[in-house]
Amino acid sequence: MLERLISSSVLTISRSPDFDHFRSIESLADARSIPLGWKDFQAGFATVRLKSCTIYLQRTFPRILEARYHSTGAIVAFAMDDAISLVINGADIRSPALLLAKGDTVCDIVEPQANLVVFVKFDAIEGRGWPGEPGHAQLIVARPAELAALRSVTRDILLLASNSPDLLGQPQVVGQVEESLLAAVDQALQRPLPLGDGGRVDLSQYLQLVRKLDEFLQDNAAKVLHSVDLAREFGVSVRTLNNAVVAIRGLSMHRYMRLRRLWSVRQQLVHGSPAEALKVIALANGFWHMGEFRTLYRDFFGETPQQTLEAARRQ
Repeated sequence: MLERLISSSVLTISRSPDFDHFRSIESLADARSIPLGWKDFQAGFATVRLKSCTIYLQRTFPRILEARYHSTGAIVAFAMDDAISLVINGADIRSPALLLAKGDTVCDIVEPQANLVVFVKFDAIEGRGWPGEPGHAQLIVARPAELAALRSVTRDILLLASNSPDLLGQPQVVGQVEESLLAAVDQALQRPLPLGDGGRVDLSQYLQLVRKLDEFLQDNAAKVLHSVDLAREFGVSVRTLNNAVVAIRGLSMHRYMRLRRLWSVRQQLVHGSPAEALKVIALANGFWHMGEFRTLYRDFFGETPQQTLEAARRQ
C-alpha cells in the first residue's frame, strides 16, 4: 500500500532506508524503538490531514517499542491486513482488533515482524459515545466485516490524497471524507447497549428520536449533515442515535443516511440535470468516491447515473 502512494500537496511520505535514518512520527507519540533485526530494514509512513483528524499509515519493522501517544481526543489504530503479529502491554494480538487510546497513553509493544498499521488521531470525540477513559488504552475485538470496511475507507482516502489532492482542498469534500471515516470507526467500535428493565429497550423513545431525525433531515435537505452535528441537535450521543435508527429503520445510521442521499441524487437526475453536473451533484450529496458512488447507485437502482440522465432527457 505504501509503495502505491505518491507525495502530494496533502500527503506527506517519509521513508527510512535503515535504522540509523529511521524517524518516528513525532506528532503521534514520544517513542523509543529497539530493532530486533538489522537486515532488510524497510520502514516509512504516510500522513494526510483532514478537517479534525490525521491519518498515519506506517510500515513498521521488528522491534521493541515504548510509546507515549498524545491526543486531545483519541487515537484509533488497526492493521491494514490480517497478517499482523504484535504484543501490546502483554496481550498477544493476532485476531482482528482495534487499539483505542484516549488522551495521553503509554503502551509497551513488541513487534516480532514488520506490520502495516494505520493510526487515526482525532482532535476531539465529544458526543460519539466511544468506550474507555482518558489516559487508558484498550483493545477492542472487531467484527471482520466492519474492520474490512474501515480498512477500505482508509485506503480510499489515502489514494485520493495521492491521486486527486485537489479534491481534498475543497472544504465540503474534506468534511464528507472525514464523516465516512468516522462512520466506519463508529461501526467498528459499536457495542449493543444493555437492555432496559424487563429485558427490553424503550422503543418509544427511539421512535420519537428517529421521527425528529427525519423531520430535521427533511427541513435541511439542501445541507450535508454530519452524525456528530445531528446527535448534538437532539442532545444524545452518536451511539444512541445510531442505536435508535437501527431499532426503528433496520439500518445503521450511516447506511440510512446514505440511502436518503442516493434518493436525493436520483431526484435531481430524473429532472434532467446536465451530464456534466453529475459529479457536482454527487459531491453535493456527500459522495466523494465516484467509483463507489456509481457502484452503489447501479446496485440499488439497477442502472447507472448516466442511464438515469439519458432516460430523463428522452422523456
